[in-house]
Amino acid sequence: MHSKDLTVSVVYGSGAQCPELRQMLENLPHLRVIEQSADPQEFLSQDQDSASDLVMVNLNGDHQVPEWLGRLTSSRPLTPVLLCSHAQSPEFLIKAIQAGIREYLPLPMSQADLEAALARIWVVKQRLQAPQHLRGRVVVVTGHKGGAGATSVAVNLALALGEQCSQRLALVDLGRPFPDVGNFLDVEPNYTIFDLSQNLQDLDQTYIQRIMQPYGDKLAILHGSADFKEQDCLDLESLEKIFKILRSAYRWVVVDLSHWLDSLFFQVVKEADTVLLLTELTIPDLRNLKRLFPILQEWSVKEKVKLVVNRSHKANGLQLRDLEQAAQQPVFYSLTSDYPALIKAVNQGTPLKEAAPRSKIYQDLQQLARMLVAETPEAGAEVEQAPRKFWNFSRR
Repeated sequence: MHSKDLTVSVVYGSGAQCPELRQMLENLPHLRVIEQSADPQEFLSQDQDSASDLVMVNLNGDHQVPEWLGRLTSSRPLTPVLLCSHAQSPEFLIKAIQAGIREYLPLPMSQADLEAALARIWVVKQRLQAPQHLRGRVVVVTGHKGGAGATSVAVNLALALGEQCSQRLALVDLGRPFPDVGNFLDVEPNYTIFDLSQNLQDLDQTYIQRIMQPYGDKLAILHGSADFKEQDCLDLESLEKIFKILRSAYRWVVVDLSHWLDSLFFQVVKEADTVLLLTELTIPDLRNLKRLFPILQEWSVKEKVKLVVNRSHKANGLQLRDLEQAAQQPVFYSLTSDYPALIKAVNQGTPLKEAAPRSKIYQDLQQLARMLVAETPEAGAEVEQAPRKFWNFSRR
């Protein structure tokens, strides 16, 4: 069996098999039908040890969402279910989504629609089967005080990382009390992380990707909530599940995290692979860091933290060694102070990549992105590659 093969089980909700569908599936390379069942209840009772990669449900002639469909999706949470039906009413589709369906094809089925759906499912399969070190890495950008520049760095670092890899990236806004990623990029949030936390029963990769707001050709944004009550309702269990799925869907997950030292802060830091802690070279900053690092040590997250000097300039009188001595930790990188370029980008609602691509600060962020990529176990395979067609369902 080819490494790119998909196995599929077909369930006929109407009770009668469809030879035409079987023929269509058999004509697709890299696809193998391992079972057909006209009895959904019997299919549900079977042992799942040898379950297929995909379950296709054909509701030919049935315009109601059957009760057993929800049991099917819940009993196989990691197996995509592709629903095929003549019914296309909003009520039917809403009930199908509530039952856990993430892929739908209208009948009569077209070859192109089927191929597109199977291609999406194959991509999900490859991501889920990737070794742990190839899954998405979470980079948290935060500060030890307000106004440290975390949003500016997070937004522009995410885009700089996008230049280093060929896969999609996520930008998560956990700024509090006011999430600002949308303001910095001049986009209005459609959904927020609070919406995800309120729908844990439907939470999977497909659902999260529908909530994420695309920006450009690679970046997707998960907005934060500006409602203080909703911020207080974000529970740690939902955050853990959200980050687990984000890792499976995106190569890099950049998080803009506020500096509040509460349970949410430490939960997000625990989820991270790397925490970029922004600071400036001032006496108050050095004193604050001296107080902060014992707390990070107590929570067993200090080893993830990398010190990044923001708004660095030679006129402040302090040196990097002063900071390193106070924190008892080396400085990972130093970002040039470039207020004109940053304020131009912020006021235009565009990233530095567009507003000031040749500025020293954006060059610094590009170098910071390269350093993060170089630290990954698979650094040699991380560089940008030309897109290539890795799946071809159609026979020539």
